[in-house]
Amino acid sequence: MINVFISHPTPYNKFQSDFLILVQENLRKHGLNPVNLGKNNWNYKSPLKPIREIMLTCKAAIIIGMERHHSFIGYEKEFAKDSNELIHKFTSTPWIQIEAGMAYQAGLPLLILKEKKVFAEGILDPQNSDYFVFEFDVNKLYKKLSPELEEFILSWAKDINNSVHNTIISE
Repeated sequence: MINVFISHPTPYNKFQSDFLILVQENLRKHGLNPVNLGKNNWNYKSPLKPIREIMLTCKAAIIIGMERHHSFIGYEKEFAKDSNELIHKFTSTPWIQIEAGMAYQAGLPLLILKEKKVFAEGILDPQNSDYFVFEFDVNKLYKKLSPELEEFILSWAKDINNSVHNTIISE
């Protein structure tokens, strides 16, 4: 199995937990082994070091932006002339942005999934990303992944498998 780093917020409800299980099972079906930091490898003195060490064992990374925070009302650039009121802004954990940046700098191919209601910023913003951002509704996909998402993962998995296979042959 080929290790792929999987970055996502810690799930806080059954929809998110079940969705992540389905994604991980789908990855394994295609010969990919999803790995991440988990709670046991955390190091408060140097939080990035164990992430880097795990990423060094990976051939790709999947970034999954799911809701972690919900702001009922907020302001972007509060009190500025171009201030913007934001109502019901959903965001993910900042760790997915950090881990995506680390994976990008390591040259790992990325697969980016974003829950539809999550605010598009950073790596989750299709306007600012070099990668296609696949949007999904976790409340509809917690029992079964959509055919579109399965095809998206399959296409990415084939690229990863081919890349690794070609690297082995050329060595």
